[in-house]
Amino acid sequence: MTLKASALITTAAALAGVAAAYPSSLQHAKIVGRQEELLEEYDYIIVGGGTAGLTVGDRLSESGEYTVLAIEYGKLEREGWRPGQTTYNITSLPNPELNDRSFSVGIGCIVGGSSAINGQVFQRGTAGDYDAWGELSGSEDTTWTWENILGYFKKGIHFTPPPEDLAEAFNITYDLDAWGQDPETKIYATYARGLSPGVIPLYDAMRNFPGVDVPTDGAGGQNGLYWFTTSMDPDDSSRSYSRTGHWDGLDRENYELLPTSKVRKVVIEDGRAVGVEVHPRGNRDDITVVKARKEVILAAGAIHTPQVLQLSGIGGEKALEEAGIDVLVDLPGVGANFQDHHYIPSVSFRWTTAPETPELDLTTNLTGRGIALGAFLGMKAVSPDTYEALSDALEAQDAAEYLPAGTHATVVEGYARQKSLYARAMRDNSLSFLECMLGGSPSCSPQNVHPVSRGTVSLNATDPEGEVIVDYRAGSNPLDIDIMVELVKFFRRYITGGDLEAYGAQEVSPGADVGTDEELAAWARGTIIPSVYHPVGTAAKMPREWGGVVDEELLVYGVEGLSVVDASIMPTIVGGTTSMTVYAIAEKAADLIKARA
Repeated sequence: MTLKASALITTAAALAGVAAAYPSSLQHAKIVGRQEELLEEYDYIIVGGGTAGLTVGDRLSESGEYTVLAIEYGKLEREGWRPGQTTYNITSLPNPELNDRSFSVGIGCIVGGSSAINGQVFQRGTAGDYDAWGELSGSEDTTWTWENILGYFKKGIHFTPPPEDLAEAFNITYDLDAWGQDPETKIYATYARGLSPGVIPLYDAMRNFPGVDVPTDGAGGQNGLYWFTTSMDPDDSSRSYSRTGHWDGLDRENYELLPTSKVRKVVIEDGRAVGVEVHPRGNRDDITVVKARKEVILAAGAIHTPQVLQLSGIGGEKALEEAGIDVLVDLPGVGANFQDHHYIPSVSFRWTTAPETPELDLTTNLTGRGIALGAFLGMKAVSPDTYEALSDALEAQDAAEYLPAGTHATVVEGYARQKSLYARAMRDNSLSFLECMLGGSPSCSPQNVHPVSRGTVSLNATDPEGEVIVDYRAGSNPLDIDIMVELVKFFRRYITGGDLEAYGAQEVSPGADVGTDEELAAWARGTIIPSVYHPVGTAAKMPREWGGVVDEELLVYGVEGLSVVDASIMPTIVGGTTSMTVYAIAEKAADLIKARA
């Protein structure tokens, strides 16, 4: 293997056609089609050209003062591409508590990252989700709370209200004070137009169900029943994602993108990150070193940021030694604290007598994306008879009991604090535990949006530069199975009682013969999917003594000039889809980085 300060001939051959393949009608910053075109040094190098990476790259380069390079493993697809071979091919370890099933780890492998391929559901968590991050900072001076981060939601997202007739017909209410409408912001939050009038009886029934609140706008920090937005351009209904918002349309010589390339490791000299080793996708032996004057920014996502850190000698001492990697910084939290939303694909019924579908007098054409209504409920609303017992049980657990054997004491301490916070939230309704999207049929895919189990993302010790080992460990804390049982029971009560009782809903799945809690738990273990493609937490922003990996400035402990800006910094997952929150993190991170330039 040879290290070279400038690009390599073989890389040029592999990537020679890249720049020419993109339509000249697309204006953007500079695509580096040949690695030999790279500068030897940039002010900032961003590892990852996805949701966070392109956002940070745009913000750091917009003044023209700094040179910025973003390096992305995926391709920069041409206009007209369709989601297909645009995800990583990763399969999780078998999950013992879910009947030893393995699962696809669906993350974007494309410029634009997962924002390019996701379902375009665009949500925020509650105020409590972000205040939890502040509590888990261990600092009274934290700037990571709902109050602090709301401004970055407003900066990063351009909200477009629904047509008046649509809003009136479906009771879509919104709060402009919770949103931004900067005309220069090109990441859009738009209400779907393809709504079914058949959802209105379900909306009315949920609105009247005991314990369910109806906030003016779910983006304002409250949970309950509300209409949520999609990441969609309001003019042509096309996907709004990090590439369209933070790459296409730019014209900057100081902002470069190198696609189809992999960062092997961060180069660290005398305790400071000074650059990266990069090679063409599929050619590990063809290494180039690119230097960073100011900072290396990891934005490779919750699955691959831990790998880059570990390959760079930053991680748990035991894991690095097993992989034959010299330990530069012993950070046991790297790759720990892994979280994702868990869901059951379908709890479904059929009507004996279907509710009458209202006739609507609309000028807005009801076409396009459909489901845009969700119930986001705390445990007190989901399970008024058992939420206190669940809270007590979680609080009473030994924090180490359901973590992987040998988990470092600092990681155990961080989880103990998360566990205490979640137990409190079960009682005070500050966090949602159920997300149930509602369409026009009597069915739901209940999501546990705050699971209490924790997984890991780790190196393959026999091939550290190969794909990582993902272990969801879903259900390893048995309370997650208990919580899912309560979510299913809630939907059963809702669809067969209250305003919907007259329609005689008959259960299809799991079926009336699955009646007891024990039977439901057994059914759930064979049905739960441990990922809604929202991986977070593997480089958590917490104190180092609590298993944290980055500090309040998102700087990696023990290394100068190295930060993390992606979903891996979330100490706890938010109660909604994660993309909007990642945009806000990236907007805030850009300000933090520029402030220390």
